[in-house]
Amino acid sequence: MSKNDTNDSEQKKKKAEEPGLLSSTISLFIIIFVVFAFKSSILDANNIPSGSMLPTLKIGDFLFVNKMRYSFRMPFSEGEIFRYDNPKRGDIVTFIPPDRAIQEEIPSDSESGITYRKPGQIPIVGNLFAKRFVKRVVGMPGDELRINQKKMKTSQGDYVDYTYIEYREAGSNEYKTYNPTPIPNGKELTDMDNTRAMGKALFLESKRDFNHFVLEGYHDAVYGYIRRNCPDSICKIPEGHYMVMGDNRDDSSDSRFWGLVKREDILGKAFIIYFSINWKDYTCMFKEIPEDNDFDSYQEMRHSNDEVLKYCDTSELDGNFTHESTLDWVFRTFRYRILRMNIRWSRIGRILQ
Repeated sequence: MSKNDTNDSEQKKKKAEEPGLLSSTISLFIIIFVVFAFKSSILDANNIPSGSMLPTLKIGDFLFVNKMRYSFRMPFSEGEIFRYDNPKRGDIVTFIPPDRAIQEEIPSDSESGITYRKPGQIPIVGNLFAKRFVKRVVGMPGDELRINQKKMKTSQGDYVDYTYIEYREAGSNEYKTYNPTPIPNGKELTDMDNTRAMGKALFLESKRDFNHFVLEGYHDAVYGYIRRNCPDSICKIPEGHYMVMGDNRDDSSDSRFWGLVKREDILGKAFIIYFSINWKDYTCMFKEIPEDNDFDSYQEMRHSNDEVLKYCDTSELDGNFTHESTLDWVFRTFRYRILRMNIRWSRIGRILQ
């Protein structure tokens, strides 16, 4: 056999051993399928874009959600195959929001005076990229809840309008509370990246065998769902439903406004913060947020007009991103936010309660 024949034979053998384009493509699709199946039914990763759960969850927190905590769900569909547990009082849960929660109130000539429409800026592409909410369970099936705004004294000596919850469990004649206790504003209120949280007061509430932070301020809210469905502010929760609220009580869209969450819509339990970024979006309005959370002092630290343009996109000046497209978000993040961000190392690995 000639040398050329030997080389040709070796080259053919190597080509036969090399994976073809088809097999590589199939392998890639299998990997993608497994990853997204894992995400949709076992372990999901969520980020926190708003301040409704401050200070427990801060804007820029990334958390793992255990989607097998209560049920096993069909991959890609989120439909329950079988259920083996239910949420407990105080659990931080992710859920499919009711239609009313992601709809926009607009004036109407109807009897109620309000109609609802889904805003076009909410992208829902299948179940993998649909909008999901993160809130805390405050009312259980069978509970009778009394929810009122109550003047409560803070650790600073002034008063806030506290969302005061009393609950009576099924079969009980006794109302209990979550024992809200004012505490000094400490390090939990630093690097919140939310000027709307300025001047609010910190409390501790008790749930089962643990305590958690609640942030309250000065508000005079009209709770739409409670007004419509809870005579004398007493809400009776039917079986298979839960009442949820954000820990940032006067800056949270939750069950007080749009109603209860069905059990089948609760997808999992948030259990750990695996990464956290302080995007420093407040720098578009103020240079610093003072560590003492003092409402008056931060207003004196505004940027000049020239400085603002160095740090911020023009859309960030009013903080309204309602109609921001995905492409705009990507541009804003890479052009401005990444350059000014800090990593919150102390929050990484924090177990959530």
